[in-house]
Amino acid sequence: MTNLSNGSTLPSDQSHVTLALRVYMAFRNPMIRATGDPSGAEKQNGDFSQAGAAAFFAPGPVPVAGPGAGNYPGSTEDVYRLHWLTMESLHWSYGTGDKFSISNMPTRYFPEGGGLHGDMGGASDLIHWNNGMPEHTAILRLARAILLPPRQNVKCQAQAFTYPDGGNGATFGLTAANGRNMLSLVDNLNANDGIWKCIQFTFDGLFARDVQ
Repeated sequence: MTNLSNGSTLPSDQSHVTLALRVYMAFRNPMIRATGDPSGAEKQNGDFSQAGAAAFFAPGPVPVAGPGAGNYPGSTEDVYRLHWLTMESLHWSYGTGDKFSISNMPTRYFPEGGGLHGDMGGASDLIHWNNGMPEHTAILRLARAILLPPRQNVKCQAQAFTYPDGGNGATFGLTAANGRNMLSLVDNLNANDGIWKCIQFTFDGLFARDVQ
């Protein structure tokens, strides 16, 4: 998906000088609304309630039909997995025309310069990770600008790699969870686990309309 007008080229009278590249990552685990709280307090600030939703994601020996079969709401650890899998196994290539100016670079080289940095949470069990420090200087500034002239193709490609498990997948349960490879970024992004997921690539620089 892209916000370019036709998906691959700049309009005929517009050009762009790319000075920096950023990858925005945002993942958040779902919050379950507890309707049967032993304390008697009803928590109404969750994303979904256990009535109905619990059956949708129900664990246990009885299989559940529908898109939630074999899945369960993601935890903070699942959010952490998505962050490090994205940073290390999602590689980007970017350029113009028929050639890439930057080829096969992992996401960890593309901080976006804002948002949360990192917090293991301690007793709160909250885990937040951001690619780079939360400041404007924490971005990938190019040593040489990439020129995107009018009517030229814009090339941006993302390629996801899956880590080998070294034959230990069955032992540690890493690669055999209801057909979902836990070391595959694509499998974890497509999992029906209720996690809010967003990955965006931005080329930042000087945009010009050549004809006034």
